[in-house]
Amino acid sequence: MKIKTKLRLAFGVLFAVVLSFGGISLYYMNKIASSSKNILKDNYESLSYLGKMRKVLDENALPLSKVSADQFSLELKKESNNITEKGEREAVSALSQAYKTIIDSSTNITAKQDALNKARLQIRIIEELNMNAVIRKNTLAQEGVQQAATYLVLAASICFLLLFSFVVNLPALMAKSQEQG
Repeated sequence: MKIKTKLRLAFGVLFAVVLSFGGISLYYMNKIASSSKNILKDNYESLSYLGKMRKVLDENALPLSKVSADQFSLELKKESNNITEKGEREAVSALSQAYKTIIDSSTNITAKQDALNKARLQIRIIEELNMNAVIRKNTLAQEGVQQAATYLVLAASICFLLLFSFVVNLPALMAKSQEQG
């Protein structure tokens, strides 16, 4: 085999090794970025809606004004459309029922106060569900990061061994080809 062919083959293998390592790295970086983004998106939105609902309840006396009631209703609707965790649907339903009692003009103030306490409890329950989900999903993402790091170290080790083998053996092959030529 000619030296030129051996060099092309050697550099082709080196190129393939570098390209495969880069591909593996890119795959795991995208996977980690995607999982991190998903962790925050839905649960953060729920926590944001709940914070706004809590603010309406904390900053306004009963009975709620139309503006405050509309603001709460809007955030409750957004939360109803963003149910992502087990048990969240039931808590949102209970919150909705408490809210209906709070805004019902025929309900007495004592019943409204009880409903307000129930609404605050349901908001806390939904917040806990979402915070626990963030913790759980973060733990899974960290495990994925550890797994990706293991695979990348393995791939880097294999690349290192291949490249080291080329560095050690290529000059000898070239010299042997030179002697035969």
